[in-house]
This record gives sequence, C-alpha cells and structure tokens, in this order.
Amino acid sequence: MGYIKKSVREKLVLMDDNNTMPKKWDKFIDEVRINHNLLIKGRKNLVKCTNCDFEFISKKEIGKYDKCPNCKNTYQIRSNKLKSDYFIDRIILINRIKGELVYRYFEIYSRCNKNNNYKSSSSVTEFARTFPRNYTTVVNERMSKCQCNIYINHYGDPKKWREYTRNYGFGEGGYVYPYNFKEVFSNTKWKYINFTKFIKKVNPISFNYLYENCMCCDSFEMLIKLKLYNLAVDASKFASNGSFNQIFGISKDYYEFMKRNNITFEELKILRTLKEKNIRKVRYLNEYDRDEIIDEIVKYISINKLYDYLIMNKGDVHLSTYRDYLKFAKALGLDLNNKKYVFPDNLQKRHDELEKYYKIHNRKILNNLISKRYELLKENIYKDKNFIIIPAKSVEALEDESRQQSNCVRTYSEKYAEGKADIYFMRLLKSKNKSLVTVEVRNNRVVQSRTKYNNSLEEKQLKFLKLWETKILQKCLV
Repeated sequence: MGYIKKSVREKLVLMDDNNTMPKKWDKFIDEVRINHNLLIKGRKNLVKCTNCDFEFISKKEIGKYDKCPNCKNTYQIRSNKLKSDYFIDRIILINRIKGELVYRYFEIYSRCNKNNNYKSSSSVTEFARTFPRNYTTVVNERMSKCQCNIYINHYGDPKKWREYTRNYGFGEGGYVYPYNFKEVFSNTKWKYINFTKFIKKVNPISFNYLYENCMCCDSFEMLIKLKLYNLAVDASKFASNGSFNQIFGISKDYYEFMKRNNITFEELKILRTLKEKNIRKVRYLNEYDRDEIIDEIVKYISINKLYDYLIMNKGDVHLSTYRDYLKFAKALGLDLNNKKYVFPDNLQKRHDELEKYYKIHNRKILNNLISKRYELLKENIYKDKNFIIIPAKSVEALEDESRQQSNCVRTYSEKYAEGKADIYFMRLLKSKNKSLVTVEVRNNRVVQSRTKYNNSLEEKQLKFLKLWETKILQKCLV
C-alpha cells in the first residue's frame, strides 16, 4: 500500500463527505444501460428486442449484430437457449475539487437471464479516482486482482482508499459523463466549447488521453466547432490554420460528408485515397486496414480494385498476403491491369507460386531496381579533396560493403530497391574501392552513418557528411 499525499487525502475526504451525484446522473446511467440488451432469436428467424420487446424477422446468424426496427438500436443476436449473460461498462465522472480536476471511475454491471425474459438488472459502483495534477490514482477495496484480471466487487463496504501502484492495469477508457463540463471548465480556455455534444459523439473514450494529448492542441477547439468530433480526438494530427486541403489532406467539397458521418482519423485516411462520398465503402475498407496495409496495396492497384476483390471474397482476404502477392506480381512484370492477375482465384496458392519464382529471380530483379535507384541518386555524388560519397550501384556492391565493414547493409537491398531507404558509400578519394563509411538516408536526411564494426565517425568525416547533407541533399546554401 503506497503513501497518499496529504493534498490528495484532503480532497478524498472532501469528496466522500459531499458525495452528491450530478442531477442527470440517473439519466446518463440509463443512456449507457440501454446498450445492455440483446436480440433473442427463436424459431423461423423471429427475434425479440429485450430493450423494447419488439419482434421482427432477421436472417442474420447467431452472434452477428442487427438493428431493431422499432427502437433503432443495434444489438447482438443470441439464441433463445441462452440461460444468462452479463454486461460491463466503465463510466467516468469529471469533477473539479479545489480547482483541480479529478477523474472518478465507476463500473456499471448488468445481468440478464432467461427466467426474467432477459431483462437486465444493473448495479453501479465507484472504484478508482485519478488526480492528474499529482500523477496519483487511488482505488478502494472494491477493486481486486482475480486471475490476472481486474474484478470490481459491487457489494459490501468499499472501506478506505489506497494508492494504485499500477502493477496491473484497469484501463482508463469508458463512457464519460457529459452534462457537467460547462461547470468544470467554466474558468478555462475551453469554456466556450460545447463539451456535452462532443462527449456524446465520441463516447466511450479515455478522458485522460483526451486531456493530455488533444485538448492542449490549438486545433482541438477548431475541430469541435467544425463538428468533426471524432477528428478532435486526434487533434494532435491536425494543424490549426491553413486551407481546408492543407489541414485535412482533402478538398473542402468533402466537409459536409465528413461532418455528417462524424468520420474518424482512420476513416479520413481511407477517404483521402478513395475520394468518394460513400461512407459504407470507407468503413468497409477501414475495417480491414488494422495494420495500415492499404497504403502499401494502392502502390500497385487502385483502392476500388481492392474493394472489389474484398467484396468478391466476402471479406475473406488476408491483406498482408495480398500485398505481398501484388509486390511479387509487379516485380515479375505481370500486368496488374489484367483482372486475371489482380483478382487471383486462390490467393494463397498464387502467392506461394509467385514467391518461389520471385526468390529465384530476386537478385536479377533487385539489381535492375537498384540500378534505377542509382541512376536517380547519382546526381548526389559529391567529393572534396579527401572524400567522395556515391550511391550503392548493385546487390553485389551492398554485399561487398557488408563484408568489408562487417555490418548488415546487405539486408537493405529490398528497402533500397523500393525507395524506402537510400544507401551511400563514403570513401577516401585515393581509395575509392575500400569501404570507409556506410550511410543510410531517408527523406534527404542522414539517419545512420557507421565505419567498420558499426563504430562512430571521426570529426572530419562527420564534417564532410554534414556538408554533403546540407548542400546536396537539402539543397541549402552554405
């Protein structure tokens, strides 16, 4: 049990002595609890919504989600053979105590069973408080660790608070109570922001992340005023001034579409490439872009072709496998305008076939690509009375550099060939064939420079390299 600072203890006592919940607390609990419902499916595809008791036909399978035509809420479909189930959600109440913000964490637990027609009964209890100014979180004895998970006991006396040592996490996300922000931020720079609407649009979120990473950004208020609420949660990714296209990377013609659909930053990235006002397509593609692979795939084919291929296969496409397949096909000279190659019937089989062929011919392919990179980069060749720096010309050159320097630059062949990294060799002018310094460049900046055995450069070597970077790569006057 850690020591709790005196200032924090005083606030805890003050909060416990005046533990009156906000006026709309019960209303908010009901707003969260409405999610704690199911669609119970019986014979002949007849389902019943446990929220409004409305019955309708749904052909979707057990475990899938559907929208109730009556209350318009989306719930999971479960079998009428289900005996019981439960729901757990986190609730966050933001208070200001003696001028300091406090995040109060509650758990709402609902349980339903067949005996009462799956009508859920709920309990709400507080288990943690965070004081961000003091970097302190305290928990009460309702929280315990159970088989490496967090368990919140909803019954009994919570007893006293203890410092949370973070040996195990409880997660800081949840449904933030939205109705007291005008009071909480009345004397701050955010006093004119409509937090109530914003929080409702982005719930559930981590308020701690929002406060520390987004609200400090100049673009935060601008994004809320534009009613781009989900983008405000990623305010750090946007500038606060400039044209619409400069800020969002897309034409202002898309603003109404973005606002109407409250798009996320991930969806915006898809929209920038798709350039089509079709939210169904945007969200479908975004669902498959968990590892941001689409940006790599569209180097080979259009995003619409990717969408068509996903639809053809009912989404059953492993994107990283498809990306690699397209990479092999492109390198081997296959026509990616031909549907036969863009839409392989058996992706895994065709991937494995091309990979085998690609490996056999990889050296020839890489040498061809590296030769093209050399032709592009040879304008950066530079020398003075002591040194010369040149781009790598072939796979053999990279392997020779790797042997002489005892480093791993030979493994950079593909990155270099694809333009993901530029490799240069710095040599003594009088010994051009003897390795001296291996240099990696990205975005016209030196990111690595090493002598033999990955040792650091001498002062005059560094001076030459810096002059080359400034004068030749960045085209600065010196």
